[in-house]
Amino acid sequence: MLTLLKTTCLGGIIFLVPIVLFIAVLDQALTIVASLAAPIAAVFPVSSIGDLAIVHIVALLILVFVCFLAGLAARTAIAGRVVQSLEANILDKIPAYALMKMKAGTMLSVEDAGNMVPVLIQFDDYWQMGFEVEKLDEEKSLVFLPGAPDPWSGSVRLVLSDRITPLDTNITAVTIMMKALGKGSSRALRTPAAVV
Repeated sequence: MLTLLKTTCLGGIIFLVPIVLFIAVLDQALTIVASLAAPIAAVFPVSSIGDLAIVHIVALLILVFVCFLAGLAARTAIAGRVVQSLEANILDKIPAYALMKMKAGTMLSVEDAGNMVPVLIQFDDYWQMGFEVEKLDEEKSLVFLPGAPDPWSGSVRLVLSDRITPLDTNITAVTIMMKALGKGSSRALRTPAAVV
């Protein structure tokens, strides 16, 4: 029970830290951009639309435009080298940044998962849900074993194909089960050949 509480709390902290940092950075960015947006907002005949002040709407649009330009710049080789240098010399020394970068790196979406197949993998004395990443040959497959509560933080294993049983479910359902620490898995595990 204590291990479950500890694991769940730690997962919650890892999940919340990047979100809180993102909100703080966004709030600070909007405050800075609002001062630039004030002269533009003064041109409009109204001071607000609904409950939103024109200056905030203009600041948000400027911020979106700047992010778009930054995204375009980030695609260049020069920007890539600048970011790598900045990370290596400054940002990686900040624990919060390292944590946020690690968490963002594990945010694999269902679309990114490609053709991975939900499977049940048999080990010596237990079974584990996972994803078959690819078949290496007729006898071996590469599988990803998701963790809980973060399904995109796990391990990759090479296993014999006869230890793998496809599950009658999809990637989204398995990730939801992992986030819920296995709750709701009974339906997925009713696959006829799932457990021998």
